[in-house]
Amino acid sequence: MSSSDTNPGCATTHDLHAYWRTPSPRAARELARSLGIRRVRDGYPWSAIWAAEGLALPPAKRWNELKLPHVTSAELAEILGESARSARRRDCFKPDASFPGPVPLRKKPKLWRSAQINAWQAGFPVPLYKAAPSKRTEIQTAIRASQIEERSSEIYDPFAEARSAAKANA
Repeated sequence: MSSSDTNPGCATTHDLHAYWRTPSPRAARELARSLGIRRVRDGYPWSAIWAAEGLALPPAKRWNELKLPHVTSAELAEILGESARSARRRDCFKPDASFPGPVPLRKKPKLWRSAQINAWQAGFPVPLYKAAPSKRTEIQTAIRASQIEERSSEIYDPFAEARSAAKANA
């Protein structure tokens, strides 16, 4: 297995500028910094970019479609043949349940994944991407597990005496 099969690679600042549709490469760099994406040597790892967008690391066959630049509401309006305002409001009032939602990266400008929009427009099933588990849910799960362990030691076990007597006799 080569490294290209295990690692989706890195995006340059100019790639991020085109991908996130920021006004300038500097704005893309600042957005990456605010999202906690660290620059590694000459670029930003795609896996960290997708994690910041709330996605788990996708399979290698999906990497190229996820690297396509996002679609803005103006471009979405052109694709759908409607006004820019209608395109921006698509996530609030979905006339079609299969229409993909915007990327939960930031509120303005609203961005959609190109692969999902293209598939929806062509009438194909919209590709779904696995969401990354949030750190908050991992922490909550660990807290619950520790609480269950504490409770299990406090619960009265009517057979505990019988088990300890059986162990002593054996």
